Amino acid sequence: MIFPSRLLDGAGLGLEIGCFGRATATDTAADESAIGTIDARWNEYLKTQNDSAIGAIYAPDAILLPPNMPRISGTEPIRRFWAGIWLIKASLVVAPVSIRVSGEWPVEEGDWSWSIPTPRGDQGDDKTGLGWRAVQDIWNSDNPPPITSPPAK
Repeated sequence: MIFPSRLLDGAGLGLEIGCFGRATATDTAADESAIGTIDARWNEYLKTQNDSAIGAIYAPDAILLPPNMPRISGTEPIRRFWAGIWLIKASLVVAPVSIRVSGEWPVEEGDWSWSIPTPRGDQGDDKTGLGWRAVQDIWNSDNPPPITSPPAK
C-alpha cells in the first residue's frame, strides 16, 4: 500500500449503498437517516478496530476501490483489508456531507480524515438497520503518491 503523507482538506468519500429485499425506497428521509446511522456505527467500528462489524456493512458482492491498490471484491476480502489497517497503526474517520436516495439507490458523499505513522516517526495525514448494505465504496486522495527512494542494493 502507498499512503499519502500530508493533510488535505476537502478530499471526497463516495459510498453507494444498495437495499436488498425492497422493491423501492418509499421513505427517503427514513432511508437517509438509516444510512447516517450506519456511518456513525462505522466510525465507532473504526475506532474500536472491529473489522468484522465493518465487513458486515458490505453486501456479499460488494466492491472496495482503495487508492493505489487493485479492487477488492466480496465481504471477507474487504474485512481482511480493514483488518490490515490496524496492523499499520492507521486511523480513519468518515464524515458524510450528503446522502441522497433515489428509488433503491442512495449515494453518499463526504469527507474523510486519514492518519498513519510515517517512517520518519511523525504522522502522515490525508483528509478527505440490516436492510442497507454497502455495494460499492471508493475514496481517492487529491495528493500525489509520495516519492520513494529505490531500495538499497
